Amino acid sequence: MTLVESESQHRIRLSALAEIRKTGILGLRISDVAAGANVSIALIYKYFGDRDGLIARVLGDLITEQFQQEIVAIEKLLTMPVQDFDFDTVVRTMPKPADEWREERRWLRLEAKAASREIPTLAEQIGRALADVHSATTKLITKARTISHNDSSIPASAVAWAVVAVSDGFSNSDLDPRSMTDDEYIPFITDFLKRYVF
Repeated sequence: MTLVESESQHRIRLSALAEIRKTGILGLRISDVAAGANVSIALIYKYFGDRDGLIARVLGDLITEQFQQEIVAIEKLLTMPVQDFDFDTVVRTMPKPADEWREERRWLRLEAKAASREIPTLAEQIGRALADVHSATTKLITKARTISHNDSSIPASAVAWAVVAVSDGFSNSDLDPRSMTDDEYIPFITDFLKRYVF
């Protein structure tokens, strides 16, 4: 719960998220959210404007929070003393196609991106969160290049977007588990990092 958020707003957001996890965005009904939060439908409209406003707030906050967790992990690597900066640690930190704990995140992000086409405020919030992740990843790549004396001509920001895109592409593994295994991915990302980062 945020400092400026009422208890009922917090319950509404939790109920909406539970409903989205259960039925997806398309199945989200305001009446179900209201029942789950033990509030009136009118109160949801008062706080969030409409169904799209509720979706934008709930998914936007969730995705921002998830990206912030990833930024913290990246920044933790940035604070390591140079002599402790270990390539294998970086590879282990990166997401992998079969990471089960990331599956729900991937599906929610896919749904949120699809919904953002119709909900501009959601698109803006996801865009800001992605920009933060890109910035943190670019800093990590720049530091790694400095430490390892990598003189790749590919800008660190372009490599950062490629890393984010590869990670985002793992949702394809949810649709077709044969698309890439961890055993195939680890040598690929290792070669990529050694070529363009370390």
